[in-house]
Amino acid sequence: MVDIKSLEPKIIDYRRDFHKYAEGGWAEFRTSSIVAEKLVELGYEVSVGLDIAEPEVVLSKPDDEYIEEQKARAIRQGADPKWVEKMNNITGVVGVLSTGRPGPVIGLRFDMDALLIDEEQKEGHFPYDQGFASINKGFDHACGHDGHTAIGLVTAEVIASMQEELKGTIKLIFQPAEELGGGARAIVEKGILDDVDYFVATHVGMTYQGLGLPSNACACGFNDFLDSRFYNVFYAGKASHPCGDPHVGRNALLAACTAALNIHTIAPHSEGLFRSNVGILQAGTARNAIAPNAYMEVEVRGETTKISDYGEKRLLTIIEHAAKSYDVDFEVEFKANTPSGKSDPEMVKIIMEEASKLPWFENVYEEGEVGGSEDATEMMTRVQSKGGLATYIAVGADLSGTVHSSQFDFDEDCMINGVELLTAVVKKIGSK
Repeated sequence: MVDIKSLEPKIIDYRRDFHKYAEGGWAEFRTSSIVAEKLVELGYEVSVGLDIAEPEVVLSKPDDEYIEEQKARAIRQGADPKWVEKMNNITGVVGVLSTGRPGPVIGLRFDMDALLIDEEQKEGHFPYDQGFASINKGFDHACGHDGHTAIGLVTAEVIASMQEELKGTIKLIFQPAEELGGGARAIVEKGILDDVDYFVATHVGMTYQGLGLPSNACACGFNDFLDSRFYNVFYAGKASHPCGDPHVGRNALLAACTAALNIHTIAPHSEGLFRSNVGILQAGTARNAIAPNAYMEVEVRGETTKISDYGEKRLLTIIEHAAKSYDVDFEVEFKANTPSGKSDPEMVKIIMEEASKLPWFENVYEEGEVGGSEDATEMMTRVQSKGGLATYIAVGADLSGTVHSSQFDFDEDCMINGVELLTAVVKKIGSK
């Protein structure tokens, strides 16, 4: 078995490379190309494109023009054209290593996509100072998925080096489009998780008891994932002069504003956490014209499916009634959703036992906090529905800047220790 600590320079290089060439959801062509090639070199059976994802269930995929632009840029920045072609416009990679001996199927998931924001380009921001800040305008790894992908690749290398000690099959899932929603579902609906007996999804950072989970700590399970639903809303009215013919116009802007204000007044639910939010509202064409159109991006989140159902019903009622109030037409486009989810106590126990043996993890917590949503729950619930066990873990990391901000960065020391933990868990389960 390879000396894991000796791979620390490699994992840092991987992370910084993925960070510099950040790619958004369903456009991770360069990242997927590199991952696929490395897995082949390590002896994994590698699948991409339509072999790993069901495109019919993808609701958040960008348009074809955008995808073509991202593919071209990925190739300019070093993606292997052969792999890009094999992807057939669907990013993501699955690598399978079979030991040839009967045993469990272990699934590990690593998400790859960046946020659709610009990264800080100033002195004092570590990636900028070290020369690996994102050069792709509008894309920034502000949630640590560059680190997740790097952890996945080095974990793959360590597992390959110790396969003679294992039984069963290892399945590594490099997932696209976590931030957009829909990446996990596309893979789940292809059946990739249906034979998995043990499943672990990994994140750097996260939260414990309301505070950031620092370096030298880990959380071995999460149970507060919110059921989340995302919508695009379109209002169509009629333009007219606001002084000369105000009675002729039908004001889409006011309909949208009325809806937005009321969406934020949806009452809490007595049975658990509920949130609603309007993140984008765009409307109008000119200062001196009644706005003929408006567009909103909206979400509701609930602690359970029942609570999200409640929020969705109220949301749709508000949208419709706002349209009627201003005599405008409307359309609601459902974009994506992620279910709530819980970690299996048996898996949490395994993670805790292995983390407690590793010196870097000075604090090992049974449960952390998400305070939001993560589409890894799609994979967790599928594994659990088939009789398997699943958990979501966090490898603690001191952070610079807040998550999803342009100043975000994390302590790179967490990555190699994340590899140590994952490979220890694989060895524990795969040696049974």
